[in-house]
Amino acid sequence: MFSRLATFRSKEAAAQKGKKLDHERFTSQNHSTEDDNSVNGLYCSLKSMPSFISTPEASFDVPTLQCSNASCTSSPLSHRNSTLESIKSISSDVSQENLTSSSLQWEEIIFSPLVLPPYEEAEEQFLEDYESYFLHLAVDNVRKDQYPMLDMREFIYLDYATCPLYSRFQVEQHMKFLLDETEPFGLNYIVDQKFPLSSTYTDLLCHHILNILNTTLDDFSVVFTPGLVSCYRLFTEMYELQKRSLILVGLDHHGPVQHILESAAQCNVKVGGIPLKERDLSIHGNEMHKLLRKQGWSGQGSGLLIYSTQSLSTGMCHSMSWITSAQQNGWKVLLDVSSSLPMINIDLSTYQPEFVIGSLHHMLGYPSGLCFLLVRRSSHSISGKKGSRELRFIEYPENGKAVHVVTEGENLTAHTFAAMNFGFEHLESIGMVAIQRRVESLIAWLIKTLKSLRHKLFEKPLIQLYGSLDVKYRGSILSFNIIDSTGNIFPARPVQQLALRSNIVLGCCSLIDAKNAKLLHLKSYWRMENGHLDLSLCNLEVLRLSLGPVSTFSDAYRLVMFISRFRDEKYMSSIAASYAEEIENEC
Repeated sequence: MFSRLATFRSKEAAAQKGKKLDHERFTSQNHSTEDDNSVNGLYCSLKSMPSFISTPEASFDVPTLQCSNASCTSSPLSHRNSTLESIKSISSDVSQENLTSSSLQWEEIIFSPLVLPPYEEAEEQFLEDYESYFLHLAVDNVRKDQYPMLDMREFIYLDYATCPLYSRFQVEQHMKFLLDETEPFGLNYIVDQKFPLSSTYTDLLCHHILNILNTTLDDFSVVFTPGLVSCYRLFTEMYELQKRSLILVGLDHHGPVQHILESAAQCNVKVGGIPLKERDLSIHGNEMHKLLRKQGWSGQGSGLLIYSTQSLSTGMCHSMSWITSAQQNGWKVLLDVSSSLPMINIDLSTYQPEFVIGSLHHMLGYPSGLCFLLVRRSSHSISGKKGSRELRFIEYPENGKAVHVVTEGENLTAHTFAAMNFGFEHLESIGMVAIQRRVESLIAWLIKTLKSLRHKLFEKPLIQLYGSLDVKYRGSILSFNIIDSTGNIFPARPVQQLALRSNIVLGCCSLIDAKNAKLLHLKSYWRMENGHLDLSLCNLEVLRLSLGPVSTFSDAYRLVMFISRFRDEKYMSSIAASYAEEIENEC
């Protein structure tokens, strides 16, 4: 393996030599105007992440949990958010460390070699264990070329689920489009068939979306909306909820689904939560089958099943086979793929839900907003009222217009659709298979390594992972908390903020959306055998790492080395004491 890696590195160095000279020449020509607001800075989309740098004051609950390998029971404690700037003098250890310019060499000196071997040795072992990653090492060159600020600033970006990064290619191609292909006064028309340029980019975008999902316009109509919330709101308006029918939704579904739940409450539609196993947060098979066999109050028909291919909060991947099981029992299915693409393979030629919702922003990062709703043409057609932009679903096969654009007060211009196409071109140049195989390898390594971390003194587990440890049920997201030697959860927020000081960006979220859980709790009449909906999970803030198309082993390695600091009880205590003091001062 070493000889293979050495050969690859030597070829890589030769290929990058010319690019480095070009970059230095470009930098020298533009040095006088380059700053944090430069175009280069935009390639990493760092300016679009203010929440990681300064969190507005708001109340949140940090529970203290007694954790075991099997489950956690929460007991919420009230705290206040604190900004990164307000955490002062965290500990003498922290003040002596150079947290803003950490490097692999620095970390290897500071941390015990018992945690991880030196980086070069760890990388060699990783590539030997995960050959599918080794076969796609060329993606590292894409990262250096298209996302230069990541390595130049030694930035470890692990929050693609919140704000994906965009590439140099996307920005340059979009600028070229604006300068060369639009009218001098700027093409700012709403996308419509009467503007050939607009329809061309709209059709191309449809092709890219359906191609990545392995389907075509013969099978699905496409509706574009300005955002994910707009997409769910539009679906609620288009889909006629039948009185005395049922809705089944994932407990770990993200916030926008509340539009459907609120509409269900107004229409006298019963709502229930998809049962999840307490042990690993996977779908409880027996309980799920019981729910799918239920019928509406009238004894006819069933209802609507809403679930995500990958949970945005836990990272659990739920089987696509539930689509078939639901349809065989008379249910319609709304599948959410917004947190899955392009890191997870989704094949709509094998499983065909009636509806699919996805977010292009979560795929491409630039520009923000655009989402899509797919409608299976063999089950529903899309009807528009004459003289109105309002759309409705009608239950008969679609023979009319296959592509629709809903602006909802916001103009979706040719600029937007062109930029999205350039994003897909970039992803396709990397290769979807390459992206997915690398992510699978990194997630597998992270699960194995994080689960092995122990406290120095008592050899107790350092990390509480949420969800299954079986990689076949994992996607690109891992949620976890650091726990002390007594089994108590360490608050997620100060860890996230301290990680940012070390140039590591992590996400932070609740396992269950509070408003959705409240709606489900109030309207649910289904109960699980092991109890009822546990609303205390809404108070559980967890750290969330999410990988992207150009995530590397170096990113994963440095994250583990950062987390290893908390193996030291004195270090953890100093962080906790400082954080508690700041909260007390704010109150």
